[in-house]
Amino acid sequence: MKILKLTRKYPSRFIHVCSALALVLGFSSCEKKSGEAVILEKEHIAAREIQDTPAKTKDDDVSEPTPGQVERVMRPDEIAVDQYVMRAEDRGTSKDPRAGDHEQWILKVEMVRDGRKFDMQTDRPHWERLHNGDRAMVTYRQGKYTGTVWDAEFD
Repeated sequence: MKILKLTRKYPSRFIHVCSALALVLGFSSCEKKSGEAVILEKEHIAAREIQDTPAKTKDDDVSEPTPGQVERVMRPDEIAVDQYVMRAEDRGTSKDPRAGDHEQWILKVEMVRDGRKFDMQTDRPHWERLHNGDRAMVTYRQGKYTGTVWDAEFD
């Protein structure tokens, strides 16, 4: 019976220790940085239209690249934005492949100190107030291992 009591205590302690370890590693793997940034571009993406069934268009007949195929030839009316290929007239509309359930107000910024460029989503008042070339104080979290920017916001 004593063996059973000991084995019952260890799983809960083990879970607590693992949870605490994961929490410590999660917080220690990001660095909080801040500094002055220059606004490079502004972009608004409308919310995606909600449809019951996607309507078939003539563009659906174009063959998509297979897993072994690295790239395909872009048509003259297509552009590449953030690794997405789309028709030029679809950029920023509800047909944009980056469109989500809500409107997006995106600013592309460049940090003055180190030249790091990244996109940050903001609210409409900030987006309307800032213009290309303006400077603003930005705080963001950067992953120590990947360098990925997380949770950027204005000061």
